[in-house]
Amino acid sequence: MIRRSCLRASLGALTALAACQSHPDSAATADQTAAPTKATVPAPVPASADSAGTWYRTYRAALGPGDSITLHLQRWPQLLGADSRGHFFGSYSHADGEPLIVDGNTVADPDSVVLRDQSLTTLDARDQSPVWRLKWQGTELVGTRAGRALRLRAARPAGSLVLQSIYRLDSLAAFPQRREPTAPYARWSLHALQTTAGPAAVDAALRRALHGDTLDSQPAPTLDALFRAQGQLSSKDYRREANAALQQLPPNDAATFPAFLNYEDQRTTEVFWNQGGLLSFGVQFYGYGGGAHGNYNTSVVTLNARTGRALRYADIFRPGVKGALQELLGRYVRRSLAQPPGTPLEKFLFVKQMPVTHNVYLTSGGAVFVYGPYEIASYAQGEVQVYVPFRALQPLLQPGLPVGAPAS
Repeated sequence: MIRRSCLRASLGALTALAACQSHPDSAATADQTAAPTKATVPAPVPASADSAGTWYRTYRAALGPGDSITLHLQRWPQLLGADSRGHFFGSYSHADGEPLIVDGNTVADPDSVVLRDQSLTTLDARDQSPVWRLKWQGTELVGTRAGRALRLRAARPAGSLVLQSIYRLDSLAAFPQRREPTAPYARWSLHALQTTAGPAAVDAALRRALHGDTLDSQPAPTLDALFRAQGQLSSKDYRREANAALQQLPPNDAATFPAFLNYEDQRTTEVFWNQGGLLSFGVQFYGYGGGAHGNYNTSVVTLNARTGRALRYADIFRPGVKGALQELLGRYVRRSLAQPPGTPLEKFLFVKQMPVTHNVYLTSGGAVFVYGPYEIASYAQGEVQVYVPFRALQPLLQPGLPVGAPAS
């Protein structure tokens, strides 16, 4: 699966221009964005628990006879400067446990939600992705997917965690004395999740991931400390660098403040799976510091939802299985990227043989290996996720995993 949600990350470079125009020298730290202009949608936890404009919810629906799905849906704050009142990211699965990514937005009508499938395996005969056109009816989302009637009912899957969504945003003006509408800013934002009543070890792991830690023995920083450190890193030397860049421009260009002077640092927590005693999530790190486009990567991890223990590569796979995994990844990446079996990998990737990344998460049906831009494919192809079912992985798995039986 290619995650075309890289478009969302790339918007940071384009939208930073309009992000903070009314801010003072250093904008006040925000735990929320502007409240929705019209719709008030009931939340499964007290409204005060989530930052305004952001939440995480789960839904059940039937896409057809005998085809029930669970959708993990998140709303993120408005992408400032974009024609949208909020951004949505979601992951859903059929009975086989393969996660399929959707994303979308609310455009003209705040009561509406428009989602689009991102997996190439969902393309129709015309190479079109299914579009979900939905409207709120109380706690339900009702509408169509690919033109077929759909009703999404709020539900809490067995073995899942209730998660609160927290958002913080701050910025720093490059030239505090300049008040033109295009005056540039460095902006940093942090989107975090925490449990309402889950194990403390789960919350600690969620914060470690936002910090970029891969060692579970590391002390977990507080959200305040995380955001403060992010701001210090984002604002360090920014004014000096912006002023130096401005001095090198022709006078006419310098008067209009080109968009590349707007720096961006986003950290966003994405839920891929939250049921059956597993919480699988990723933290997407996106940065723009000038140039043609920003860069991003997503670091993923699976937690035992009951204990908070992280299940990383060495916890999932037996030693000495790299060769077998390479063969499986070579087979399943063709399926993920809609390539015919046997197509040489170098025809559509940078590699002749699939590398085995340790950036992997679990669902009830299999393992998903995540490759960032440029790792095996071009930036334009986006982030690549390769799903391998447990029925193929079974001989390679460590004994005693809380999952691993082949899905029916």
